[in-house]
Amino acid sequence: MDINKLQVDTGIVGGYFSSEQIDLLSIIQCNDINALIDFILHCDQINNRYTEKDLAKLSTTPLDTAQRKVFQDYQDSLVSHNASRELIIQNKLNRCGIAAENLAVETLPQTTSHFKELIQQQYPDQAEVIFDLCHHFVSVESNQIKDANTYHEMTFLNQHLNTFNTILIGSGKIYKVVNDFYSSDRPDKRFDFYHTKRDLDFAYRNSKQVRYHALLVKDGMDGLFAGKSKEQIITTIKDYVKATIDFINTYNQSHRLKINGQDAPLINAVDLFNEIVSFDKNANGEYDYVWESKYQITLDELLPAFDYALQHKPAQVNFLYNEPFLEDEERRKKVLATLAKIDMKRPGLIDTLGSQMHITVTPNENKIKRCFDDFKKLQSTTGKRIQITEFDMSLSKTQIPRLFGEHPDVTLEQVYAYKHKKIADISHIIQKSGVQLDGISYWSLTDGIDSNLERIRTNCLLNGSITDIHQVPTACGGLFSTHKNLIKQQIFVAKQNPNYSLQY
Repeated sequence: MDINKLQVDTGIVGGYFSSEQIDLLSIIQCNDINALIDFILHCDQINNRYTEKDLAKLSTTPLDTAQRKVFQDYQDSLVSHNASRELIIQNKLNRCGIAAENLAVETLPQTTSHFKELIQQQYPDQAEVIFDLCHHFVSVESNQIKDANTYHEMTFLNQHLNTFNTILIGSGKIYKVVNDFYSSDRPDKRFDFYHTKRDLDFAYRNSKQVRYHALLVKDGMDGLFAGKSKEQIITTIKDYVKATIDFINTYNQSHRLKINGQDAPLINAVDLFNEIVSFDKNANGEYDYVWESKYQITLDELLPAFDYALQHKPAQVNFLYNEPFLEDEERRKKVLATLAKIDMKRPGLIDTLGSQMHITVTPNENKIKRCFDDFKKLQSTTGKRIQITEFDMSLSKTQIPRLFGEHPDVTLEQVYAYKHKKIADISHIIQKSGVQLDGISYWSLTDGIDSNLERIRTNCLLNGSITDIHQVPTACGGLFSTHKNLIKQQIFVAKQNPNYSLQY
């Protein structure tokens, strides 16, 4: 099997699994019809699609056929990631049992509180059910979930789950847990760990430890924090952190694994901070704090919200600070300075620095070398653990036309060979740096389950270089090269140059 693993020894070999991917894998893992029906009954994404008559009919269907039907129904419950706002909202309303003629999308209120009032007025007896379903139902697909090849990709991934001893889940993020239809006087409803628990239960069934991603994130809170004051936002974060740490402690107490013969918690790591330094420089040519520029909340004001996490830190659990683009020297300096400030203000809070390492197949190896040299210094002086937390290597948007454009000059086979070479080169750099990596987690797991591909396709559609997403079937970003079968399908002629390079 063609696998693009970094050749570096680590205790942790992880993979990122979204809640939707986990649901689809759970469908594939059902070993009989009763297990499949039980999945349907407990999955708010699709359970309202099945009547008792439907379930009875399904119970007489061959398992493989039934699994494919349920898998397809799950795909059909989602709309495309680039669908219109109206279609996305209408899809969610329909799935939650709200008649289209009763709530016209174009007249919907923009804030949660106004929408809540409207639902309570028109559906007084069903309001809480609707609020819960609105929070549980995912309306928009991501990472090619709706693709016709997804069943094949997921079946393949299920067969290779033993590649990983850890899975990274993202269902614990604040906007996925805090149900803003409820106020703080309803903590049983306000902090809703529905998706998180489903993901953790999947990990437990498959004997995988979990890295919990992530408590403080930069995106996704626009709806949650709309119209809120700085003080209200900080209070929400503080309450959410407390609820999350309590949830993790409780879950870990009742879900234990045997790792190398030793008793271990299911959740063994938590990303406390994720992407809190800006990706781009501000008007002064400096990297700044995302939360300060977006919500006028300084790092000093944020840190007290995490005191509960430090004081009630789960046993045998590491806390991470996770950032991308640390290969950029200036941004890395800002991140390392931020880490030093956190260490000074809250000693012992952060155990591990995570470098996401989303890179292209033409990386700047000198920058990577300097990055790992700095990691070595950090490790030597502070004892900090280092992880590569979201590794993938893919074609960039400028390289895609060289493979799938009107005048391609490289073949898919050459791209895969080049990628293998670069993986080996980077592995050598890491080994030579002397950094002791605590773990490596892979972000894009197969060529068909690749977040880079979604972004590249969208950019290509916007700039007019393609007219249909299927013109770009892969960005070669997967840990597993599942699209190698496309090599036989290539009908264009590329330059046959033995000294080819993807670099211009």
